[in-house]
Amino acid sequence: MMIFKKEAGRHTIFLDVKEIGKDLLVAIYGGDAHHIGGAAVAYPTQSHYRDATTVSVSTMTLPGHKDYVVANTAAEKISKALEIPAIVTVGIHYDNATKKDIDNIISVVDALVQEVISHYQKAE
Repeated sequence: MMIFKKEAGRHTIFLDVKEIGKDLLVAIYGGDAHHIGGAAVAYPTQSHYRDATTVSVSTMTLPGHKDYVVANTAAEKISKALEIPAIVTVGIHYDNATKKDIDNIISVVDALVQEVISHYQKAE
């Protein structure tokens, strides 16, 4: 397992990645209360309509959470870039988060996801 982390305002955002065969299991969490608020599974699939591979994504959310939006985007990016199945869970909570906090969190998560993609692309 590898752990990536970056500061996002007043907290650290963590991204843990575990290899399961060639597939990736990713947990993204941080803030005032670490948890699992949403999850997404993404996997490459052959298009039925053209000679191309697309990425299918299924998401799940726990009541009252919006983390599935971040999980969906992260899982799709990882699966598309590495051409593998990926499951991503996300649970980030900041007490009294502002729009600026949320924008910063999304930017940091995007950077962490790109670090993971770059790491595995170099390993190929």
